[in-house]
Amino acid sequence: MLYLYLVVFIAGLLLAVRLMFFGAERRRRRPDAIPLRRSEPAGVAFLVMFGLSGYLLARYGTLGLGEGLIAASVLAAAWAVIVARVAIAMARVTPEHDPDDPRFVLQGHVATVSSPIPAGGAGSIALIDASGSRTCPARSIDDAPLDAGVEVCIERVEHGVAYVEAWSVVESRL
Repeated sequence: MLYLYLVVFIAGLLLAVRLMFFGAERRRRRPDAIPLRRSEPAGVAFLVMFGLSGYLLARYGTLGLGEGLIAASVLAAAWAVIVARVAIAMARVTPEHDPDDPRFVLQGHVATVSSPIPAGGAGSIALIDASGSRTCPARSIDDAPLDAGVEVCIERVEHGVAYVEAWSVVESRL
């Protein structure tokens, strides 16, 4: 019986790893639907706890075969319910702020200075993004002057102004 519990425990761990890689979320078909497949975390929790508690009860407990199976099943079912409730509660949590902050959408993009950026002043950059080629007002993040034609890396865009740093400086940090 010990081998059965070990096999169930290892299967539960392998499925837990699969669940960690691929998640338990599903696409929402209705706005009020829970964005989680409840059976996967509950099933994994059941297998892991059934294998673990069954093994420990069989190895160190004084219960008989039937009593050990029942005790392991009850513990595993209770644990599966707790894990499913926690997973549902965590799936319903909505972040306080939008994780896709619009200021950082272009962060890391490489652009070219189209009109010189004076020290402490503004110039413009030319960049290519999903919407095509465009120009954007720009300032240097360290108030260093940047000549036309210099490649820059965009750090953020605030109020339509891109804050940039010379690509050579960024490259040296990489």
